[in-house]
Amino acid sequence: MLKLILVMALLVGLGCASSGGKALLPIHKRPTLPKAILEPQKVFLKCGDDYLCVAPEHLEQLRVYTIEMDALVKKYENATEVFNE
Repeated sequence: MLKLILVMALLVGLGCASSGGKALLPIHKRPTLPKAILEPQKVFLKCGDDYLCVAPEHLEQLRVYTIEMDALVKKYENATEVFNE
């Protein structure tokens, strides 16, 4: 039984490693969407005739999301450059 498990592990390992010599692009988790994107009608409230008001914590969530998304895009750009060399 132990030999069968070792053989299966070896075969699975070889199957995953054979990609034609080129590394695959890594998969990174997307940042969590802030409430301002998921439910903008609950975050951006009309205050006056020409303005929308938003609570500071929602602005902070948007700021963090933007920074994290920018970092994610840069990771994929760098990985793509390496992949295309």
